Amino acid sequence: MEHYYSPSGDVSIRELETVRSIDEATASRFALPPDMTAALEAADGQAGLDPSSVLKRFTASGLSQYNERRDAFGKAGTSGLSRYLNLGALSARTVYEAVLGKPGSESWIRQLAWRDFYLYQAVYNADFFSYEKRYDLSPLTGRYFEAWSRGETGVPIIDAAMAQLNQTGELPNRLRMVAAMFLTKNLLCPFTLGEAYFRKQLADYDNTLNRGGWLWSSSLGYDAAPYFRIMNPTTQSAAHDPTGAYIRTWLPRFAHLSDREIHHPASHAIVDLKASRARAIEVYKGILGYNK
Repeated sequence: MEHYYSPSGDVSIRELETVRSIDEATASRFALPPDMTAALEAADGQAGLDPSSVLKRFTASGLSQYNERRDAFGKAGTSGLSRYLNLGALSARTVYEAVLGKPGSESWIRQLAWRDFYLYQAVYNADFFSYEKRYDLSPLTGRYFEAWSRGETGVPIIDAAMAQLNQTGELPNRLRMVAAMFLTKNLLCPFTLGEAYFRKQLADYDNTLNRGGWLWSSSLGYDAAPYFRIMNPTTQSAAHDPTGAYIRTWLPRFAHLSDREIHHPASHAIVDLKASRARAIEVYKGILGYNK
């Protein structure tokens, strides 16, 4: 990446020549969802934070531990920069140059590259914004969507993740994947419902990146997760937060449970993880045409 990288220039935004008008077809294809305004307003609620200060703080104290802590739900190991990148308050070049060569930068730069991966898909993959029209999603229903959105599934890490999202607009990337895959696979819900819900709730919402993540989790789109890959929320929780600190924070009613017990589904969980996984594999095998 360094070999092909072209450093940022010093041209001010007022000196840039921008597109004055966009043809109707292009505007329609890349139009933001009607309800994106709420997400932008939520992100604007953090306007009091200085993006440059957040970047300096991360490079000084968080970057070196990023690779070890980025998936640790209970340790707040993410950079906190996504909202500024998504809104344009910080450019990708600015943050790239700020971390380049510093201990821990390689892992974080890989995550930065994933942003471009989805942005390029949005431009060059004609189906990126219409995969739900390419496949017959009628075997999927919204039966459990409300329980998922309210954090009432009975699966601790899912309910804790939704509690954090609903209360703060924040959610670590791995938990976004776990929650999305649980909704689309274990609960057999169309990804479009979850995509729209994240759109309303995320403080760092980005239309393209959000869709890319949901396509990946639901095994649709380019380079998506194979239909038979289904994250087990209990395993993910135990692996990335062994002591259950994250669940204890967002679901204090479970604080009395042991480090082992706290990760397991409650007796009233809306689905059995093993049975729902097997069912999801068969359903998505049919949706994607592997039964033919």
